[in-house]
Amino acid sequence: MALSAIRALQVLDFLTVNERDSFTLSELAKALDVSPGSMFAVLKSMSDGGYVSRHPRHKTYTLGPAVAAAGHAASVANPVIDLARAELVDLASATGCECSGTMLVGRDILCIAVEGRPTGRQLDLAPGQRIPLVPPFGQPFMAWMAPAEVREWLTEVPDSLQERVAEYITAYGHEVRRRGYTIGREDPTPVRRSLTRDLAERPNDASLREAAIAQFFEEQPDYAILEMESDADYVVGNIAAPVFGPDGRVAFCLTLLHLGSLTGGDIPAAAQPVIASAQLLTRQIGGRVPNHDWSDPI
Repeated sequence: MALSAIRALQVLDFLTVNERDSFTLSELAKALDVSPGSMFAVLKSMSDGGYVSRHPRHKTYTLGPAVAAAGHAASVANPVIDLARAELVDLASATGCECSGTMLVGRDILCIAVEGRPTGRQLDLAPGQRIPLVPPFGQPFMAWMAPAEVREWLTEVPDSLQERVAEYITAYGHEVRRRGYTIGREDPTPVRRSLTRDLAERPNDASLREAAIAQFFEEQPDYAILEMESDADYVVGNIAAPVFGPDGRVAFCLTLLHLGSLTGGDIPAAAQPVIASAQLLTRQIGGRVPNHDWSDPI
């Protein structure tokens, strides 16, 4: 992809995540690590096309009207988005939890919508934010991914970690498919919380991706919940369920965030609202559960 196109997309992503703010050319250049001269050329083209708007007096930039038209067209082309927004509102109201909706875009998890009152206990998600598809992120997408696709994705994982990642996805995927949802604890350490924030800001940083995977496997027992003991206490950071599209792929992911302390016996009941919402959305868009041969080795 041409460098100017990449920079234009970076500007769109940045302004989408920071939708309530406006930025000068210098601020955008610094935030995106682009020279002011190159940023000027990109913003000029985007402004001419209506993708950004420049304040005549403050000389700051915000998203332009062309983005709204593109967003409307995208919602029409992806009906699950508007259906899911309504479902997220209901989920947040019924559970009292913050709820997020995400989609897989390339090798990134894209946040589409967030509803409910934020708790501030973890990373504050915002629509438009991207987090790379690296463990522990995106487990609902990985669990139902075809083995051939997982093998292709593994080629992007550092060689030293490929075997451990493959073993983890095989074991965790089996358990997740059996119960129908994923469970993660709250981020256990300041190191991983910091990595999560950095990745959200720089999702294409290869060194950060590798660090996140390595950190996860160092702390896996403190994060991933596979088998639950009914009387044990867990501080649950998220419960997520997949919405399947007509092609059997995970078209959308619904996530309850920051559920707090629950026993293993309480978790299945806490997961029921998000499972029911995901199943409803799957029916509404004519989706189906995939029937891959899960015995095919990764």
